[in-house]
Amino acid sequence: MMIFMSKLLESGENYLETIFVLQKKNSEVRSIDIANELDFSKPSVSRAMGILKSGGFITVDEHGYILLTDVGREIAERIYERHVILT
Repeated sequence: MMIFMSKLLESGENYLETIFVLQKKNSEVRSIDIANELDFSKPSVSRAMGILKSGGFITVDEHGYILLTDVGREIAERIYERHVILT
C-alpha cells in the first residue's frame, strides 16, 4: 500500500478524492463531471484518468463511468477524512 501512496502525486490524490466525493453525491462519475467539479479542461482530466487507470487506482467501464479500485478507494477515503478533520 505504501508503494502506491509514495508514487501518487498530490494532484492524483486530489483527483481520487474528487471521484470519491462525486460518487457519494451521484454514484456515477465520468471525466466531464470531474472536469466541471475542478474547473479543469477535459483533456487534462482525460490524461490524469489515464495515469490513474494505468496505476491501478481506477477503472473505466464501457460507458465511460469511472470507478475507484480498492486501492484507489482506500487512498481517497484517507485523503477525504484528513480534509474533513482539518476543516
